[in-house]
Amino acid sequence: MIRNQIGDEKMNREDWLQNATDIMRSGLFKQHGFLIPEDVKISCGFPPTGGTARKMTIGVCFPRSASDAKINEIFINPTKSQMISTAENNHSGILGTLVHELVHAVDDCQHGHKKPFKDIATMVGLTGKMTATGESEELEKYFKDKIISELGEYPHANIEVNKRKQSTRMFKVECNTCGFSYRTSRKNIKRITNHTCNACGIDSLEVV
Repeated sequence: MIRNQIGDEKMNREDWLQNATDIMRSGLFKQHGFLIPEDVKISCGFPPTGGTARKMTIGVCFPRSASDAKINEIFINPTKSQMISTAENNHSGILGTLVHELVHAVDDCQHGHKKPFKDIATMVGLTGKMTATGESEELEKYFKDKIISELGEYPHANIEVNKRKQSTRMFKVECNTCGFSYRTSRKNIKRITNHTCNACGIDSLEVV
């Protein structure tokens, strides 16, 4: 069952990620004998550390013990939107990252990236170093045939955290008599008609 697809209403990011998880729960993971928890929650959000660093964390799974709701919670970094890894990007795609974090959920994060994790990861098609896995050709085909064909494109565009709009420039207004000062925007400075200082009562306010 596809979540929140009523009429022409489009899925949001979390719906898409949850739907992809549902497909893999009854398909990829089940066929290898692994159970994705029914209550696992997947969100698009920054991990607690390394979310915007050069050595970027693109996914994180929390154990049940970390959640007041006692569920596994997974966060997928919003700086990424590529569904499948390519030669052009240096990170696993969104779906490969999701599989990696779901392996942690199956294990409830009990073994980090050690052998129990690796055993599950390799069986479902993850490859390479276990701390930064890639996807096998078979897994990429599964993504295309079973998930992307069903759900369409991941409804999210990259967020470039280093291109955030600068905050409004603030100007310092100071009294030449008593030294009282405050900061305000250019818009508010243009509105100033009374240059009387609120502290000493003398008309000596200036922008510095």
